[in-house]
Amino acid sequence: MHKLDPHTLFSIFEKGDEEVYKEHGYEDVLDNPFVLMNMVTRGLENYDLLCIIYNRNYKEQFANVQHLVKDKYFAKLYNYLLRVNIDTVDDIYEIGESYERNASRQALDTLLDYYEDKEEYERCSVITKYIEMLVLEEVNSFLK
Repeated sequence: MHKLDPHTLFSIFEKGDEEVYKEHGYEDVLDNPFVLMNMVTRGLENYDLLCIIYNRNYKEQFANVQHLVKDKYFAKLYNYLLRVNIDTVDDIYEIGESYERNASRQALDTLLDYYEDKEEYERCSVITKYIEMLVLEEVNSFLK
């Protein structure tokens, strides 16, 4: 059995959503904050599924490297989050039916919990701004 390398374990997913959008000529959607937030949300869902698969097939080996894989994967998702410009979320973009506020909130809470545990409070501060943005959006839509 091959040893699992935490640096290449999820290499199949190194080609992120961004590259797929570019390949298909949809680069302009990468400025849309809802697309970026969805990339974070779906990325966390994919991470959870991949962990289930690796835990089933390589339980002991994966346990030894899972924290390294998680660090790398969550950092990538955090970088997607940084590209969401809170200032442009107002009226420029409309929330489509596929936009899932609750799923985005859960994803942000997961990232926040992770970075709180690691005591990376600068990242926590940034993530909290996005959580506040979602809460404000929910309140505004309720008041309309």
